[in-house]
Formats: sequence, structure tokens, C-alpha cells
Amino acid sequence: MTDGGAPFDAHAADWRSHTSTPWGRVRYAVVRHVLADHLGDVRAGAPRRSVLDVGGADGLDAAPLAALGHDVVVLDPAEGLLADAAARGLSVRSGGLDDLPGVDPVDAVLCHYVLQYRPDEVADVALLAGALRPGGLLSVVLPNPAHRVLMAFLRQGPEAALAQVDAPTARTVTFGTTVRAVSLEDTLHAVHAAGLEVVEVFGLRIAGDLMLDNAPKSDPVFYAAWERLEVELSRREPFCRLGQSFGVLARRPPALTPAPS
Repeated sequence: MTDGGAPFDAHAADWRSHTSTPWGRVRYAVVRHVLADHLGDVRAGAPRRSVLDVGGADGLDAAPLAALGHDVVVLDPAEGLLADAAARGLSVRSGGLDDLPGVDPVDAVLCHYVLQYRPDEVADVALLAGALRPGGLLSVVLPNPAHRVLMAFLRQGPEAALAQVDAPTARTVTFGTTVRAVSLEDTLHAVHAAGLEVVEVFGLRIAGDLMLDNAPKSDPVFYAAWERLEVELSRREPFCRLGQSFGVLARRPPALTPAPS
């Protein structure tokens, strides 16, 4: 999110409504599966991790990690949404990306749906990388501009799709704001520029958005099968690059151990 939280708090009711939809829930399900695989379950004997969710708003991405036993803090400028995270039992802190230089390094940083609101993903990923301990994991999730082309074709036809091919910005539905188009290639470039090693690329809402009839998605049996499909496709090429959003997991290289003298 941006440095000011007021525009997001103004649309908090719309956001809560969106996250309760089947397409909202399936997006969180994929993130939950991917992060659990990488960070582990303390209850299963994995080491506890310190996690900072930058722009984490209401904590829906962070809460499953806290449930696995990790130490999670949500950092966000939107006080109203941050109160929702606190109500979920999460530790919260008011602030944003520009406050990261004052944060103690952590084992993992989440930054989901934030960089498109800001002017420079290279500078921002460098800030995020600086908040990681050696060996720490960064998770970045962003809307996929390539997916917008396909959806414009399905909903409005070829002319609308052509207009989206190189469109530098897009209008968000839930928050009613204009955001930058940040591609997967842009994000990977920013990750490499920050000295991080790419671990994995994953996709979200790959199949479901191509089904324009939303009615079946509210059926519990259909939804359960759809969620399994989305989780299965999310980490498979080429599907992981075709979703409504993409995620990049990257790791800060571990500190080098001095060679014995």
C-alpha cells in the first residue's frame, strides 16, 4: 500500500466484502499452501521464524503463519484494516515500506499487493531485502498485467485486449485507484538487483478467472475442487505465469562462513 492508509480505510467495507468471496478466499488458500511449505509448521518441529508482513492490512496472509507458530508482525499505514489484524490476534505496527530501515531484520518478509501503488519496485525490493536476515525469505505478490489482457478479451473483446497489452496503469476495482503495471519480468529484475536468489515463481487465480459465470464458485463442492486445482496449478509451468496475480519467492544469500586459517 502507499504511505498513507486513509484511502484504503475508506474502502475497508469493500475490501472485507471482496476477501469473503470465493475468488478472494481461493487466492488466500494458494498463498497459505505455498508459504507453509517454505516456512514450515512449528507444531511439526520446524524452527520458529520471525515474519514481517509489509502492507499486510487485515492480516489474512499473516494469520495462517501465526497459526503455524511463527512470530508475525503486520506493518501497515491503514489503521482501520490494521485493527482487523489485531482482532485476529496478530501483533501490529503502523507504518509502511519507507519505515523498514528502522526495523530489526527478520527471517521472512511478505509484501503482497503493495509495489504497484508505489513508483519504483527496484528501490522497494532493496528496502525489503534489507529487512531480511542472511538466508531470509521474501515473498512478493502482484497483479499480473498479462492476465488483464486475457480478461479484457473475454469480457470486452479484442480491441479492449489490445489496449491492455502495453497499458502502463490499471484501475483497481476494490479501492478505486490507479496502479502501475508491474510485470513478472520487472519483479524478477528488482529481486536480482537487490542481490536475492529466486526460489520459486507461483501463480494465483489461474483457472477460476477464465470462468466468467461466478455462480458455481459459491457451491461448496465446486469450490473445494476448484481450490485443489488452483493449488495444484499454482507452482507448475506454464500455469504459474498465467494467473490473475503472480508471486515471487526469493532468498537473501546466507552469510559466508570464514574459511579456517
